[in-house]
Amino acid sequence: MDWSEGDVQVNGVRIHCQRRGRGRPIVAAHGFGDNGKCWTRLAQALDAEYEIIAYDARGHGLSGDAGGADSRDGRDLFALVTDLGISKPALLGHSMGASTVAAAAARRPELFSCAILEDPGWRTPEQAATPRRLATDLSAMTVERIEEFGRKSNPKWHDVEFRAWAESKSQVRLRGLPSAPADGWKEIVRAMNGVPVLLITADNSLGSIVTPETADEAKRLCTTLEVLRLEGAGHNIRREAFERFVEAVRAFVAKHL
Repeated sequence: MDWSEGDVQVNGVRIHCQRRGRGRPIVAAHGFGDNGKCWTRLAQALDAEYEIIAYDARGHGLSGDAGGADSRDGRDLFALVTDLGISKPALLGHSMGASTVAAAAARRPELFSCAILEDPGWRTPEQAATPRRLATDLSAMTVERIEEFGRKSNPKWHDVEFRAWAESKSQVRLRGLPSAPADGWKEIVRAMNGVPVLLITADNSLGSIVTPETADEAKRLCTTLEVLRLEGAGHNIRREAFERFVEAVRAFVAKHL
């Protein structure tokens, strides 16, 4: 089984989507500098049970340019769900995409069954500069050089991850993308009380963003939020603790979708 692909027009921008699998829907939002196909390995693990809908955020992949808009406000995501006629999907997001998922679930909780946040980008302005600098450096390389860099930098990742990751870095258009960290995450988390939420965190010493203190605060603000910490992984939790991540996603979605 492979992805089927197409474009939809939402909020004045072309959004590129990939779909695969069968069953109840899971909509996946990727992290900064990635694209929808960066969910391929996870989709392969789940597509016998669920339909996975992964899209390219503004300024990423094959979607239109950001145009100064901030996709993390969730408006593109719920417009996409509405336009495609997807009924009560589970949401899954990584980093920037997790912030997007949280904002969408907070704005329109009635549209979604549950939300899974993989290390959302609740970071300081100083931390926010790091992924943008890396994306700038990688965008000047060929896809082959980017893939080589990725393999050397991420020895824990499976082979399946690298091609899509490298291609996504060559596609991202930084001009017009917001550089500041997502604002107001506490207010967003507080507004998610109508949706079951799983926050997946990992080791800060290995690059995970969400600290235990931040996770505790999120749990206090949102009574429907659970926290799962996966030791031995950094910011790319699903890529570095894949089997445990898939098990957690499968269990949570089966319970709420």
